[in-house]
Parts: sequence; C-alpha cells; structure tokens
Amino acid sequence: MDYQLQDQTLIFHFEGDFDNVAVGKVKETCAALIETHRPKLVKLDFQKVDFVDSTGIGFVLARYKQIKKYDGELVLCNLSSSQKRLFHMSGIFRIIRLEQSEVLI
Repeated sequence: MDYQLQDQTLIFHFEGDFDNVAVGKVKETCAALIETHRPKLVKLDFQKVDFVDSTGIGFVLARYKQIKKYDGELVLCNLSSSQKRLFHMSGIFRIIRLEQSEVLI
C-alpha cells in the first residue's frame, strides 16, 4: 500500500488481493493516518487490486464510519467490473461514491 496527502485529501493505493491477510496488514496504518490528518476526503484506489472479499468490504465500511466522524467523505476509485458488482451487491454505493478516475502517485 502507498498513500499520499494532498491538501485535505488522503489517497490510499492498494494492490494485489484485498482479503483478510492484506486488510490485516494495512488496517491500523490507514486508520492511524486518517486519525492524524483528519482529511475532508479519503480516496481508496483499487486500480491495482486483483481480488476483493468480504473482509475488504468490511474495511471500506469501517473507514467510512471513521471519516464520517470528521464530516469527511470516502470515495472508491478505479474499481474493475467484478469489483463494482461485488460492492453494488453489498449496497455500499448507497453511502459511498464511486469515481472511475486516474489517481496518480
């Protein structure tokens, strides 16, 4: 995972599988960065992610709850078509916005 902070936007770039193992490695770091910087916008970039499971969905929801405490917004970026279907079935797009955009490091 890489991240960047620009103005009031914190962008996380993930790669590989976004499953129980991967989420376990990045969860504390992401949560701590959000607590430290309290950004108005957090973007989760899935451009280099191959697979997402229910743990990944849980991670996204936890970050959503965390950022809402500071009146911030969470955005998912660069989802593949299968990832869009998975997140759509979870109902997550009722509360979280999707962007299909390039997020550069």
